[in-house]
Amino acid sequence: MSEGRGPLDRRAFLGALGAIPLAGALTGCGASDEPAGETVGGGGAESGPDPANEGASGRSPSDARVLPALGVQLYTLREAIAEDIDATLAAVAEIGYEEVELFQLHGLTPAEMRGKLDAVGLRAGSSHYDLNALREDLGRHVDGALEIGQRLMVVPSISGDERSPEGLARVAEDFNRIGEAVRGAGMRFGYHNHDWEFQRFDDGSMPMDILLDETDEALVDWQMDLFWTVHGGSDPLEQMSVRSGRVTSVHVKDRTAEGRMVDVGDGVIDFASLLVAAGAQGLLHAFVEHDTPGDAVESVRRSYQHLATLGVVG
Repeated sequence: MSEGRGPLDRRAFLGALGAIPLAGALTGCGASDEPAGETVGGGGAESGPDPANEGASGRSPSDARVLPALGVQLYTLREAIAEDIDATLAAVAEIGYEEVELFQLHGLTPAEMRGKLDAVGLRAGSSHYDLNALREDLGRHVDGALEIGQRLMVVPSISGDERSPEGLARVAEDFNRIGEAVRGAGMRFGYHNHDWEFQRFDDGSMPMDILLDETDEALVDWQMDLFWTVHGGSDPLEQMSVRSGRVTSVHVKDRTAEGRMVDVGDGVIDFASLLVAAGAQGLLHAFVEHDTPGDAVESVRRSYQHLATLGVVG
């Protein structure tokens, strides 16, 4: 991953980050860098809610401090899942999480995964999909997502050979096409960022701007990874303001002033301000994640407990 460059502009919302250069690349990879394994797919017919009715938060201003639900990206728990998926999902539910975000099916069919989640009272609000897999077999993956009961499908990364102004313009065309099909199936479609999307090209354009400006806001959402947005030198709160209504899901990941990824609450990102702002602008999903945790179950437990103290978890 590339290193973040330059200081943040708005200290008021990011605490100590405002005066500290964003330097120090991490050795850990995000969920998008994990080998794809089985991508979500298969047959099925159960549809999620109409995305046309889900574009706003659906909550009154007095409810803005409460997240619709708190979830966890299962990439954080990948090693525990490999040992015992049932016990891991049960532990996630016991902590208090209501949702998970998938990154693969771990050898299961969509129906089998849905059964395991149902057994412990969890739902899969979202899953990550390789872009080429959606280009090649979109219908199968949409059907699988519906069978699992998802509301959101997300592309977590873009290959290096497409990270140019021309390449991203072509990607944006594909995003619009995919987003239209996903919306037609009753779900939402989005893109998850890392840090490189905030580093300008030689012509002055910014990758994230290209992806959002060249896509239809009714078809393509932004899944904002709060850690990587900060690490890339950008201000999440400012981005949410500029792109009001586009950020319908976030990855809740904390960062030290020096740039290390840590459990939520152990860093300096002001999640209370960010999540309240996002909630007021239409946030539908929030997924805790840590790319390289020590004890993964304990990591997601500590992150949940910290968020609960902020009053943003219903």
